[in-house]
Formats: sequence, C-alpha cells, structure tokens
Amino acid sequence: MAASAANQSSNTSWLKKGLNVNHLIREPVPGIVSLIFNKEIMLLKTLLLSVSSVFLAGNETTTVALKTDITLEKPVKSEIVVIKDLDANTKPYIYFSLATRKDVPAAEAKSKSWDIAFSKTTIAVNGGTSGPGQGGAIVLEKPFDTITEAPKEGYKSDGDAGFAIPGGSGNSWYKYDMGVHAILPIIGRTILVKTSEGKFAKLEIISYYKGAPEDVPTEEASYYTFRYSLADANGQF
Repeated sequence: MAASAANQSSNTSWLKKGLNVNHLIREPVPGIVSLIFNKEIMLLKTLLLSVSSVFLAGNETTTVALKTDITLEKPVKSEIVVIKDLDANTKPYIYFSLATRKDVPAAEAKSKSWDIAFSKTTIAVNGGTSGPGQGGAIVLEKPFDTITEAPKEGYKSDGDAGFAIPGGSGNSWYKYDMGVHAILPIIGRTILVKTSEGKFAKLEIISYYKGAPEDVPTEEASYYTFRYSLADANGQF
C-alpha cells in the first residue's frame, strides 16, 4: 500500500508542474518504461499541444460570452408628435386618432377609430356618452416633460354631468385672458388621455390660434397646435 501511494504521488507530481512537454522528455513518467522511442515522444508532444489548445480556446470563448452577458440596453423614450393647426371649426367635431396621427371622418364617430375630438374649446374623448371606446382623461397640473409614467387610475369619461376634460376658463387646459380677449393655454397643464383602445397618452395644448402666433388674438381661432406622446406597454413615456 505504501509503495502504491508513493507511486501515485510520483505519477501526479508532474501534472502539478503544468503541461510542459520538455519536462516530460527530461523526466519520463514513472511507471512507464523509461526507454521511449523518438517517434512516440513526438506523438505525445502533438497530443499534449492539442489538449492545451482546446483549453485555451475554451477559456477565450468563455471570456467573450461574459462580455456579451453584461451588455445593457439603453431605455428608449417615447416619440413626441406635434400636430399643427387642427381645424376645430368643423361641426360637430374634428375627430383625431393618436395612433395614426390623422383626423378621422365624422362618419366613423360611432367607432373606436378615434381617440379625441375637438369643437371650439370643447375636447371630447372616445368613451362614455361620446363614443364606444375605453376613452377617458385627467388634467394634471404638471409640466408635460416631467411626466414619465401614465397614472393607472383616476380617468373620467364623458357623461351627462360633463366632459372628462372640463370646459370653461381655468377649469382645465386654458384660461380666457380678459386683457387681450384671447384663449390661452395654461402653462404647466397636461392632459392625460386614455385612448379608445385603453392605451395612454400625454398631451399638451400649445396654441388655439392658426399658425401658433406669439401675438394673440387673431381672427383665425379654433386651430389647435398640440404635442403628445403615447406610452409604452408599461405606461412609461
């Protein structure tokens, strides 16, 4: 038993020195006949070098995989869409789809193809008494750019008691300036819209006058310029 243990220790000691082919040539492996032909030595060299290459290749592949695993994706912000001079003088409403970025024919007023509708200073949503959709709205006293997530609750639909986006000076998105006799959007007010399909958008009214002039009023009123952004599947903007 002692001789066997000694022989085993001797057999493994050369492994601890690493895969050194020259060492094997100088110190033959115990337990193998010390007289080894040159041809066999060359064969052993080739075998050991092949094994070393496999280990090195494996290590290199592992390193590449780790670099790939720690790659992080940058968050993508939702796109901001700007609509200019939407004519709200149309009767009864000008219907608009936030998804397609286009106005919708009045013939489709009883469908889910539109999300919000404009008539003078009145804004309707596709829900409740105004349409068959899941539409609703909240007016927040927060700047458009600071809103990064859509509220999950609190949306109102149009009904007999009034619109989800209230009318009247100071009640929602605008005030009537008695000094210049003009409809002016209230800075820092943002409309959160629940679309006809139950998705979310934030919307800011920029101007009520055609061409969004700095000097108001003008004779060409009820032309909405606004910007909006649709939330992603998680309600993030």
